[in-house]
Amino acid sequence: MIRASLIAASAVLSLIPATAFAQSQSVDLGRFDGRWFEIERSQNDVQKDCSRKQIDFNPSFGDDRYSMAVRCTRSDDGGVETLRRNARVTNTSTNAKFTFSRNGISVGRLAGDSYRVWDHAPDYSWAIMGLPDKSNWWVWHRDQNASQAERDQILAHVRALGFSTSDLVRTGL
Repeated sequence: MIRASLIAASAVLSLIPATAFAQSQSVDLGRFDGRWFEIERSQNDVQKDCSRKQIDFNPSFGDDRYSMAVRCTRSDDGGVETLRRNARVTNTSTNAKFTFSRNGISVGRLAGDSYRVWDHAPDYSWAIMGLPDKSNWWVWHRDQNASQAERDQILAHVRALGFSTSDLVRTGL
């Protein structure tokens, strides 16, 4: 019975494109550093009032440590909020997994959040960030005014990676 279940599960998994499970093989942090703009994301309660987001991702102390300043423009009144976080690379062989901590405090999953770079453009003009369980995702772009054609192309890639875009929020417009 268990063997039949495993065979059935393997058959189903073989029908899913390999890209649905893929993750970026390598991130060159020297090229990933710098200013990003969120241009699309999944709906989430934390960012429900944020219409525009700018992310500054820069080296901090230590080889695998980064500082982040996230500026959010609120939808309702146009006010700007800045959130400062620290990031630590948790997989230095790929540099594609991070833990972002609040207020510089991270005690495993109690105070930090784990994120992955699921993919990025060869020239680092865009990156698809997401949670390990794919419940939330974000598209970061170097240009806050990316064309609609490029946005659509990246979103097709988001879907190919296995993320749902049914709750798409377009930002940075």
